Amino acid sequence: MYKEDVHKFLPDLANRWTAIFIGEPVPPKQKLVVISEKLGFAKKEKLRRKTIEELKELIKEKTKNKKIVILFNHFERMTQLGADTWRFLISLDSIILVTSYSKNFKPAAYSLYRQMEHIREEKHEEMDIKYSIFAIITALGLFSYIKLATASNAYIASILLAGIWFGLIVFRTFLFVGRG
Repeated sequence: MYKEDVHKFLPDLANRWTAIFIGEPVPPKQKLVVISEKLGFAKKEKLRRKTIEELKELIKEKTKNKKIVILFNHFERMTQLGADTWRFLISLDSIILVTSYSKNFKPAAYSLYRQMEHIREEKHEEMDIKYSIFAIITALGLFSYIKLATASNAYIASILLAGIWFGLIVFRTFLFVGRG
């Protein structure tokens, strides 16, 4: 999720599945120890002696028939080792990652980022249409001026030039008013 604090989703997810919030993705070994301990596999002291590969295999074996949701913020802080570790975990059917990210993240995480599904909340943003309205009003003013000028039998070229000049002045005035 883009710029969201995923911790706020923990209570709702914990009602349905086993959900673990770990803060951020690095260092991966420490995060795997926390995940393994919260899943009740062993004590933290015993898990710290294991390698990352052993911890990944332990999680793989013990979560075969469970759904585990792992939440963390700051995906952009991902390192290459962390990306490899999390890539392995999301390849498991039992693990779901819910994470947040901001614009600038490390290149090592980009390949993992492309594999993940991205959720952006649809927000109803206001569109600024005042410049379009100013252009329409300006065009109406221009055509009105040309219509009035041609009715009085003046030279067509000077009328068109004056009409264009008048229309641009009106448009510029509206732009000035719109920025204020």
